[in-house]
Amino acid sequence: MKIKTEVLIIGGGATGAGILRDLALRGIPSVLIEKGDFTSGASGRNHGLFHSGGRYAVSDPEAARECIAENRILRKIAPHFIEETDGLFVSLPEDGLDFRDKFLRACEEVGIQTSLLTRDEALGLEPELNPHLLSAVKVPDGAIDPFALVLENAEDAEGHGAKILLHTEITSLILDGDEVKGAGVKDLQQGEEYTIEAPYIVNATGAWANEILKLAGLRIGMALSKGSMLITNQRLNHSVINRCRPPADGDIVVPNHSVSILGTTSIRLEEVENFEVTPHEVSFLIQETSKMIPAIQEARFIRAYAGIRPLFQSEEKGDDRAISRGFALIDHGKRDGIQNLITITGGKLMAHRLMAEKTSNLICEKMGMDVPCSTHLKPLPGASRPIGPKERLKQFTTNRGEILCDCELVQRKEVEAFLGGEKLKDFQDILHRTRLAKGTCQGGFCVYRLFGVLHDLRMAEGDSNKILRGFLEERWKGIRPILWGTALKEEELIESIYKGIFNL
Repeated sequence: MKIKTEVLIIGGGATGAGILRDLALRGIPSVLIEKGDFTSGASGRNHGLFHSGGRYAVSDPEAARECIAENRILRKIAPHFIEETDGLFVSLPEDGLDFRDKFLRACEEVGIQTSLLTRDEALGLEPELNPHLLSAVKVPDGAIDPFALVLENAEDAEGHGAKILLHTEITSLILDGDEVKGAGVKDLQQGEEYTIEAPYIVNATGAWANEILKLAGLRIGMALSKGSMLITNQRLNHSVINRCRPPADGDIVVPNHSVSILGTTSIRLEEVENFEVTPHEVSFLIQETSKMIPAIQEARFIRAYAGIRPLFQSEEKGDDRAISRGFALIDHGKRDGIQNLITITGGKLMAHRLMAEKTSNLICEKMGMDVPCSTHLKPLPGASRPIGPKERLKQFTTNRGEILCDCELVQRKEVEAFLGGEKLKDFQDILHRTRLAKGTCQGGFCVYRLFGVLHDLRMAEGDSNKILRGFLEERWKGIRPILWGTALKEEELIESIYKGIFNL
């Protein structure tokens, strides 16, 4: 089999999906391939923070300007994925007020709106805050659903003619002299190998950028920085809570749906695969974030997870937090002599649309086309029917059906609607496209119900117990670091269910 297109995009994260949509809206044929499912990398392993840019106002003003500009655009084109919580940068007694004053000046310089709050005003908004705080600064932070954001970008692109190949891995780059002509790929589920002819290739694989570039004998300066996070079983804060000090480990708590997410760390790694959250990181995150929200000390945790930040660096720096969170767009024709190969890496989820715009502009320039970007003007398809937590609860109570996931109120008909319109390639694809298994029980009580639905619909192919084992093994990676107290009791219950009922 051979596929022909104009642009081949490698990577199914926010940047890759954003480029796919941008090109599709410009009428440029493109194909996206991803070796897993969408958001398998950093785009699915982050805080879900809707940045104001405040976090970088002092240390990285250019990244802060990008964040606040994209913050305003995303509020217009993707309001249905955003919870406008606002954010507080809190000053504790040990922090003093020197950094707060510097922070206020920096925010003003980069265009981030701020409000200075007294201690009592801050506690009125967030009763669980440390009562000894000195003051707080309010900024336009929020929470965002990265999974839904990426999926809707991809679906809109597909609706405009783009093609998507998931669970498809690149095996080689096809070069004709100093020019790329396409790539060899492999369908990881069917085992079929074929080629995709494309005169332009975009490497949007984030932390895996050098894994693709080595197929052409190339390499760029990258720092792989692991950020670990913890999820509580309930929402402890209404607003995003940041420590008002220079960015450091354990200084932010993000509310997201019905939980709070504690973070984060910055630990240099050499390998992009096979990393885990350590008990030391768990203890440290609890210790540091509880200085802002004391209730964290007694909170129950349901999961620990980590993502890899792809930090582009032109020179080695000892501290990963000193590396800019801005993005790098690299034309390998100019840099390395390999024509029409482009790498886009670094950056943040907040900048994915801007990264896509800059990449697509470069492609248009190379193609000799003058087609302007429109992604900053055209809302995503679901923007006209936003469904936030309140609307979802109202919809659930007025139109209640059989429930598969009690934690996230996922109804059977929602899952069946998805299965009716999609080709099921992998079990995890269902979990990525619904909120099933993302709640307090982390799939312990709903996944076997999902298998019942799959059997009813005759979609459960192969050994169901093998698939269940795979899910439980993956879940265990995030459960193991936080096993104490109630979490340990729940894990013993779930173990007895799967051993006793399913004979695993």
